[in-house]
Amino acid sequence: MEKALHKRIKLVSVLVMILFSLVAITGIIMLKSGRFESDFVIEDVIIAWVVCMVFPLISIITSYSIYNKEKIYIRKAAKYVFFIYPILLIASFIGFGSLTNIILIVIVATMFLLFTIIALLHINIFANASSLGSTIVFVVLIIISIFLKRFHIIFSGPFIVMILALFIIGSFMFGIRCLYLGERNNYFKNVSFLGSFIITLFLMGLMWKLQHWPGGDLIMYTSNILLPLATIIFLLTLPSSGFVEWKRLHKKILIRLLIPWTLIFLLFILRYLLPEVHNMIWTRDVSAKNYGFDMPDYIIELKDNHGE
Repeated sequence: MEKALHKRIKLVSVLVMILFSLVAITGIIMLKSGRFESDFVIEDVIIAWVVCMVFPLISIITSYSIYNKEKIYIRKAAKYVFFIYPILLIASFIGFGSLTNIILIVIVATMFLLFTIIALLHINIFANASSLGSTIVFVVLIIISIFLKRFHIIFSGPFIVMILALFIIGSFMFGIRCLYLGERNNYFKNVSFLGSFIITLFLMGLMWKLQHWPGGDLIMYTSNILLPLATIIFLLTLPSSGFVEWKRLHKKILIRLLIPWTLIFLLFILRYLLPEVHNMIWTRDVSAKNYGFDMPDYIIELKDNHGE
């Protein structure tokens, strides 16, 4: 079963890479021809293509690591890179700040991404799947980084990007792992993988919006549609899924996924149902905010009823 799943993940990942590459090439051709008017430039298309390539790459590396989990060198590499990751992080930031050659910057960024993926394998693939420790730590760090960003604390921008990026990659990797852990429980496989994907997508949209990167609105709107829809479907179908008879591991994994899901659903509710609270969290000065209907003042003319 694992062998067939590994082949399927590799096939889908390669097809996704080809699809994204064709879309990027088409977009570049249309932008160069001048027939397509858009706010995007060619550099935006290239950056979007690179970001889209990351997730199929993560899928292949994660699936390979799970399929070959008995190989000691993979576990040791993930463990060692995890413990020296803070040093790699500092060295990478120094490298980004000192390098001026774009090729060298791309090489350093690629190497840093690979080290990040390997480090995250340790806590999302080889650690106990039912453990809540890493998830709770990341959720707490996300909440702290949001408040640091709200008060414009120095280095709060890079801090929230780093925390969100790590959790985004880790959440996606854990979703791949759940496909292997689901065994014959297809409902669990679908719920855990799609749930991890929506968490990934929502936090990506949040990070893109905070940094004002192109495409942030599209990612955010997509996740805001999927989040309530998936929540409703989950609540309606869970009673008939045989949840009581699930393995204990599957129940604990579901709880692990519900922790970040609760956070993103709370942010969703605050944005659309409590905009005042939402603006208080994300905006330092809310005194000038107008929460009315933005209707212009209407002047009523007085008329003489006696015809004078």
